[in-house]
Amino acid sequence: MKTKGNDFAASLSKGLVGAIPFVGPIAAEIVGAIIPNQRMDRIEVFLHKLEEKLEAIDQNQTRENFSRPEQIDLLEDAFLQASRAMSDDRKEYLASLVKNSLQEVELRHLEYKRLLSILGQLNDVQIIILKYYSLERLQGEAFHEFQDKHNHLIRPPLVHMGSSPEEFDRKAIFDDYRSQLIELSLLQRRFKKPKRGASPEFDEKTGMIKTQGFGITHLGRMLLRLIDQNNEESS
Repeated sequence: MKTKGNDFAASLSKGLVGAIPFVGPIAAEIVGAIIPNQRMDRIEVFLHKLEEKLEAIDQNQTRENFSRPEQIDLLEDAFLQASRAMSDDRKEYLASLVKNSLQEVELRHLEYKRLLSILGQLNDVQIIILKYYSLERLQGEAFHEFQDKHNHLIRPPLVHMGSSPEEFDRKAIFDDYRSQLIELSLLQRRFKKPKRGASPEFDEKTGMIKTQGFGITHLGRMLLRLIDQNNEESS
């Protein structure tokens, strides 16, 4: 990977330096050295975290499971995501998912591969939002502690005509985050049940039935469980 990166950087330098004297050399340096080194560093951190999580598991069984073609395929996908993972939390999620897959007597390969793909489509804030909804229905101590800690991430600003552009921006991004969680079947809308004989209320902005709230789905809880972020039982 490093050789290919250096070759590409050399070609990039020859093609860009003359025409773009400032950006060209910087881009060549990023492609030739920074990206390959960062990717290897991130994969190394991911493997250290995986090693720690596997210490309590039977080593013989783990070694045997590692050799399964399905497990190798899953690990390759995890490496690709780990190479782009910027936060330690993200590397923890990936290590947990791989660790849990290694504990399967018969690996549910397609299920884990799908969940790994879903994880790759989410950012760390969306994981926090998903976890918030998993705790919300319990209203326990863990929920209130989590809410206080992440309040700035899980609650969008209430915008009005006098709101600042930054508040509208934050609201738009939060709505997009939550919409994607719904599209991936990790969250679902809750609709207000109309009174007997009455028609359901519709939202003037969306034209859809008014949403009363949101709730986590079974798939959402499953994802949190496999990345070791489902603490519903402990709360």
